[in-house]
Amino acid sequence: MALPTSVSCMVSVTLAVILFAVQQIFRQQIASTEYMTIAGGFLGSIIFILLLTFVSNLEQLMFFKGYQARLIPEVLACLFAAMFASGLVHRVCVTTCFIFSGVALYYINRLSGVKYAPVPIVTSGGSKKRK
Repeated sequence: MALPTSVSCMVSVTLAVILFAVQQIFRQQIASTEYMTIAGGFLGSIIFILLLTFVSNLEQLMFFKGYQARLIPEVLACLFAAMFASGLVHRVCVTTCFIFSGVALYYINRLSGVKYAPVPIVTSGGSKKRK
């Protein structure tokens, strides 16, 4: 069952802050090996998803129910914030965060297109025969 918009907004920002704190606490361990820097970028992409959820829910609360996040202000701002958070750990984390966030954004867009796309109405018109 989905959470209400206000609760989802608070949960997503809380989880983003907690994940940022965990990333900063374990930054020495994340930056120590190659595989952990990739994992640090993955954590950054999760921060991106949580921030995008927070911003989108906040806009729905402030403006109106059907408001959607746009690419230029919202998505890029959340991506920049997540990449900045990953950059505080290691510079390879920035690159992997960008790649993982792009893949996540593609699948989020695809899932929302399936769920919220308008259903096409098929009308059967009379066919005219040519003589």
